[in-house]
Amino acid sequence: MTPVPTQLTPAQAMLLLDHLIGDTAFRTLFSADGVAALASIGIDPDGCTDCLAVVDLATPSELLALRSELETYLSTHTASMTVVFCFEAGKVGDTIS
Repeated sequence: MTPVPTQLTPAQAMLLLDHLIGDTAFRTLFSADGVAALASIGIDPDGCTDCLAVVDLATPSELLALRSELETYLSTHTASMTVVFCFEAGKVGDTIS
């Protein structure tokens, strides 16, 4: 696995969003254990456990509506994987704007 301490590569961001949008089992795992979910697709959050805790995961349609912006944010901002609101329902747009 490739360590990802604070930001994702563009390919990792795309892969993560593919799974968050289109894979129900991954979404369930991500909600329960973000670290395990990332590990299941070959991404190591390098100890970032609290940052992946999501109370209410954004719906696939919410993530899809902001997908392009999210891909850019996740792969260009050094704190992208430390902000849980990237994936929190109703807060995705607030985080990336």
